[in-house]
Amino acid sequence: MSFSRRQFIQASGLALCGSALPFSARAAENGTALPVPPLLESRRGQPLFLTLQRSHWSFSGDKNRVPVWGINGGYLGPTVRVWSGDDVKLIYSNRLNEPVSMTVSGLQVPGALMGGAPRMMSPGVDWSPVVPIRQAAATCWYHANTPNRMAPHVYNGLAGMWLVEDEVSKSLPIPNHYGVDDFPVIIQDKRLDNFGVPQYEPPSSGGFVGDTLVVNGVQNPYVEVSRGWVRLRLLNASNSRRYQLVMSDNRPFNVISSDQGFLPAPVAVQQLSLAPGERREVLVDMSQGKEVSITAGVAAGVMDRLRGFFEPSSILTSTVVLNLRPTGLLPLVTDNLPMRLVADQIIDGLPSRTREFRLGDALAGINGALWDMTRIDTQAQQGSYERWIIHSDTPQAFHIQGVMFLIKSVNGAQPMGEDRGWKDTVWVDGDVELLVLFTQPSSQHFPFVYHSQMLEMADRGSAGQLLVLPVM
Repeated sequence: MSFSRRQFIQASGLALCGSALPFSARAAENGTALPVPPLLESRRGQPLFLTLQRSHWSFSGDKNRVPVWGINGGYLGPTVRVWSGDDVKLIYSNRLNEPVSMTVSGLQVPGALMGGAPRMMSPGVDWSPVVPIRQAAATCWYHANTPNRMAPHVYNGLAGMWLVEDEVSKSLPIPNHYGVDDFPVIIQDKRLDNFGVPQYEPPSSGGFVGDTLVVNGVQNPYVEVSRGWVRLRLLNASNSRRYQLVMSDNRPFNVISSDQGFLPAPVAVQQLSLAPGERREVLVDMSQGKEVSITAGVAAGVMDRLRGFFEPSSILTSTVVLNLRPTGLLPLVTDNLPMRLVADQIIDGLPSRTREFRLGDALAGINGALWDMTRIDTQAQQGSYERWIIHSDTPQAFHIQGVMFLIKSVNGAQPMGEDRGWKDTVWVDGDVELLVLFTQPSSQHFPFVYHSQMLEMADRGSAGQLLVLPVM
């Protein structure tokens, strides 16, 4: 790798002043206002337009805009909000110069509406599904799932948050004003060159990791919030990196929701894991009026950052996810944290069968087989549930389309409290036992896909196809 004059000056500057102040502290002082994606809502049957196109964006929040991909003119896409009971017409338009397919992870719909390989959009082509929303409130996400190209397409910017609301979510005494006390927080890691342009080169094994943390597309963001409760909808849209989130003053995250909706009751944790593709909703108490930062691990030291100029680094130069800055007076009315959210998640009866899946490690595949869109790997019956045991020696996330599952055990132990709700994505480091509920039908032509959420591994073939026979 060549070492430019600009890199030499930057490296020299780091060496001279790096010890004076921790990088994360300097980054926090010079933060960028958190971009809040525009809200796109389903109203009176009007279609929702989602145009996949090239755009320009600044990851540093300044005027240095660089080429990216995105949806509806920006990096990433607008936040889509729909209501349970609606029939939502989507119009995806591919204005890029290569084929793309899209999906909504977490959406409970039949296989024909899930997107993916059977719904590939060539350049200039649209796809216009009408999607019935028949599920409980949840934070989902929509993104490219182009066969063999999912990793670069998501990395380039084809992703956004998808919110399902219902009567329960609106009646609970929790923040629900989008962009005011209810914020999307989309976390990714990048590798940026000297000019702020994202660089992507898939590794020969494993998944891509970068050295620059971005949230909603910017580094070191802050958001001004009112004193009181603040709701954060966390999404890990990184290709393979898992995050361990903590508060700078050790105040707890009050976890209220997982991938598929609300937990039975809030769970207070000091540290919160977030695997690729995983979503969690948390409430943060800002009533004391003190600024607080959410961080993800320990930032790279001076020597690590110096080495990063010579070779690609997987150590984050800053681990600041978000700075919360309270403003104004305490509201006249501050609700207490609700004691209960929804009924306990229970599955009656016995599983219809047990299956085991071994995820690829150095070599891609599931149970030794690479993904083949002409082959059905697993067949189940709608309305039934099964016991799935997922094994991986290489830690990675695992996702199943079109289903909901409960985590029964993790390496023989009970799951953490924040993992006891309905989910569709799970971190696998060893053995994880799932109770998988098949709520939606699929078909030979439109099967569901289960895959490694380490996107490069999925692109190499760590995926399988699931046929769910409909109830007759």
